[in-house]
Amino acid sequence: MPEIIVKYKTAKSLSALKDLAKYFDFVLEKPKSKRAANNAAKPSSLPITFAENPDVTALAGIWKGKDISLNELREKAWGERL
Repeated sequence: MPEIIVKYKTAKSLSALKDLAKYFDFVLEKPKSKRAANNAAKPSSLPITFAENPDVTALAGIWKGKDISLNELREKAWGERL
């Protein structure tokens, strides 16, 4: 559905716009406040429990004793995109 933003100065203008909207079968929506948009973008709880208390030291040494180089890891991870 195409959208248009209409700015108005007075409550009387808003009332007239609402009447026109009914006549022409338009849908009027209030814009979301910046605070509401920010709250909607941030989840209230994280789905990954590791992210609640991140400890990057838990990953230390995961490649120790493995016969693989940094270049091999990059090639496997990125392939032709390097």
